[in-house]
Amino acid sequence: MALKTDLYPILVSYANKNNSPYIEIDGFLDFLGRYAKKQSETRAEWLKWVNDTSTKFWSEMAALLEDGKCELLADTANGRIFMPYFYLELLGKAYQNIDETADLPFPGEESLRITLPEAQTRPMNSEQDLVSFLEEGPEGDDAIIKISFPDGFGSALVPANMIPRQLTEMAILKLRNHLRKEGNREYTLHKLFPQLQGRESFLKDQINQILTRPAHCYNDIEAGGDFSYLFWAHFCILIKNDIKKKKEYVSEDIASFQSVFIIDAVNSYFKSLAVKRRESDLAFKSLESHLAKPPYLYSLDQILKFTNSKGVLLLGQYSEKELEAWIRKKTTESENNELPVLLIMHEAGKDSSFLMKDKTLALCSRLIADGRVRVRDEVSKNWRRLLLEYRTEPAMESDAEFEKSLQKLTAKLCPALAALLDDPKLLLVYEETERSGNGVPPTFKIFDKGHLLPLSTLFIISRKDTLANAKLILPFWYSIPVITSIIAFFKELARKSKAPKLSSSREEGNGLPEEKDRAAGIRKLASDIELSLVPPGYTLDSYLEELENRWSRLIDRQARANLIEDVKSLIRDNLRRNLKLQKNMNLTEGVISQMAENIIIHTPSIASLSGRDSLIHYAELYLIKLLENIK
Repeated sequence: MALKTDLYPILVSYANKNNSPYIEIDGFLDFLGRYAKKQSETRAEWLKWVNDTSTKFWSEMAALLEDGKCELLADTANGRIFMPYFYLELLGKAYQNIDETADLPFPGEESLRITLPEAQTRPMNSEQDLVSFLEEGPEGDDAIIKISFPDGFGSALVPANMIPRQLTEMAILKLRNHLRKEGNREYTLHKLFPQLQGRESFLKDQINQILTRPAHCYNDIEAGGDFSYLFWAHFCILIKNDIKKKKEYVSEDIASFQSVFIIDAVNSYFKSLAVKRRESDLAFKSLESHLAKPPYLYSLDQILKFTNSKGVLLLGQYSEKELEAWIRKKTTESENNELPVLLIMHEAGKDSSFLMKDKTLALCSRLIADGRVRVRDEVSKNWRRLLLEYRTEPAMESDAEFEKSLQKLTAKLCPALAALLDDPKLLLVYEETERSGNGVPPTFKIFDKGHLLPLSTLFIISRKDTLANAKLILPFWYSIPVITSIIAFFKELARKSKAPKLSSSREEGNGLPEEKDRAAGIRKLASDIELSLVPPGYTLDSYLEELENRWSRLIDRQARANLIEDVKSLIRDNLRRNLKLQKNMNLTEGVISQMAENIIIHTPSIASLSGRDSLIHYAELYLIKLLENIK
């Protein structure tokens, strides 16, 4: 009987004695009182159950009910206790001494003299059902699996948490016991040599491993190696056929028969896993190969559409979950404090893209080469237009202004390049490449002592040469400053003299002279304010995106996009209203800041959002963006 005086061990012992998880409360209390009285004569700790047994019983029962170790049933007059872990604990004891029971079949209802309720077990056959169970993944720790074997070889009750490792190791022990009997080792080798020709030494090693190191056999099965799989497949067939030829079965035959069915199912399962693993590894190598090809920068949608050399989608060879895990690993794990092999790149207005680290400089060089033609043509076109109108701009006269002009054109014409050049990871990749054995190729030189080279250098655009070339294709007098100055002076006078002649109705209808001048002034002031509000290393759009990530933290992508659009609409509406009310608005950084703060604070629906400071700053910058595009 129970040695401990806590209630639960006593209940377990009582249930085991009666071989049932159901305990009549009145009968148990009567037993407990008598047993405690007898035990207290020699053991004082049992005295607590002698007097007022019922009260103490219910006081300890409350905690057991709360922990789920016991359940109360009201299906009898005085009630019953149900022990939900009775069968699991019974099975745990049955599987304790596996070496001593190696020549016996697996524990079943007959050998344990129990009948499990259907709700307590999950039945399955030892062939396809067991493989399907392994593919489904782990069952709950309190589940009991009932494995039925074919040809009348009984069934086995197994706790789900023992499958597959412990169950397979027990099966191997039973087969070791089979090989030790009556020359079965030599017989098995003799039968398997013809089927595994050329691998005789491996066959002997495998048989010896079962006999001397059976625990190691499971690791080979789990690895899904080709020879391990072939050996166990042929070995299991041999044992099945030999046993089925017998007219009568002893317990050792039943144990071996059950064992080979279990091992056969587990062996097939791990072999299929190994095949899938190899396919998945090849698919991920193909994925890396795709990422290493131009255009180098790929979105997640593009990655999901990658195919192998036969045109089959790679996504079918690995799951989305496996792809997510692979991307997470490649974008986070690193060695020697260097960047991960896969980088996440951000471009304003677009989803994140992925770029192999070793292709970063190649991508940058490619984007610079593409951007060089676009930016150079745009500068030349703009300057020819200005010169034809006898006008100039600061970028024609100053290298610093020329650089600013190139930055704006790059952001407009080559947003991917602008985002890459603004990304601090570019410098880190460049420095890692410099420290490598080969260094940075001459064609990839984009930094000097940690500073990005000027865009005019990267694009190989000379301000003076571009201006000279623009003048070269125009009539000769465009190159004579005196003449162009005189013509420009009289053109300006002509424009001023024409302005008063416009009728008031036309001015109101088109709003051309005054409104255009006012709009140009607002755009100029907004551009000046932008320089003070946007930190170094960011463009206006990239910093807006950075701020969006700070205040719009919704997980759902669509809900987040809707929230951002609502905030933008609110800002646009308020700006439109302010421009109508204040025709001569004095645009300063303070005015913008106050306007943004009023929009956010006085709108209850967004005032409660987290990251209010970032949201206000976002409103300031979005106002600037709207004002820079005013017409």
